[in-house]
Amino acid sequence: MDELATFSNHTPLIDLLKPYVHARTQQGRRVRALDLSGKDREMIQAISDPCFTVSGITNASLREKLRTTSWGAGRTDKQLSARVSRHLRLLRDHGLIRKLPNRHRYHLTDKGRQLTTAINAMLSASTEQLLDMAA
Repeated sequence: MDELATFSNHTPLIDLLKPYVHARTQQGRRVRALDLSGKDREMIQAISDPCFTVSGITNASLREKLRTTSWGAGRTDKQLSARVSRHLRLLRDHGLIRKLPNRHRYHLTDKGRQLTTAINAMLSASTEQLLDMAA
């Protein structure tokens, strides 16, 4: 039900994206901004897959999903595992995913669900549809 509720969100896209497109400091550590239309796009789309809603997100499941994309192409399993781990930390620092206690699994937070839904809608909309909505 929470996932369906994000479809009726009337918040402008710029307001949804604003917290994630700027670097910030968290607990004395710099957290880089997310590049939602560039290098982080495939990871964001991967974590929004509905199959992760039930079972949760793991490093291994993301590796399997991203191995054939340009995000993971040309990397060994060890390199891909390290890259996924770094991005899981980044997504966690931005509050898009949360770690399940005593497990190596993550779930999308409400903010993560809103952002992934908005990004997927933005990427699937045509220019004509976007102009009709803006008018």
